[in-house]
Amino acid sequence: MDDLGIERDTSYAKEQVYNIVNNRYLKQKPTIFTTNLSYDTIQNCKDSVEYQRIYSRIIEMCIPVMVVGEDFRKVIQKDKLNRNRDRLLNGGERS
Repeated sequence: MDDLGIERDTSYAKEQVYNIVNNRYLKQKPTIFTTNLSYDTIQNCKDSVEYQRIYSRIIEMCIPVMVVGEDFRKVIQKDKLNRNRDRLLNGGERS
């Protein structure tokens, strides 16, 4: 499940995430979750009961792996910014 935590904060969205997580939890299916949420945020969730139920299952199901490094979107953005700056300064020509 990609980008856990960015879903809309609606009852329907929480219900859908819960259903997916709980179904996989009950069937003991291997699952990979990605998120920008910290492990501490997940482990010590102070949000709604729905999120606490979701995160509790995820903590039991998964082994956390922290991936560190520069955000690739920022690298791409910086590259595009430099190219566009060069285009503007060079009269719109592509280099």
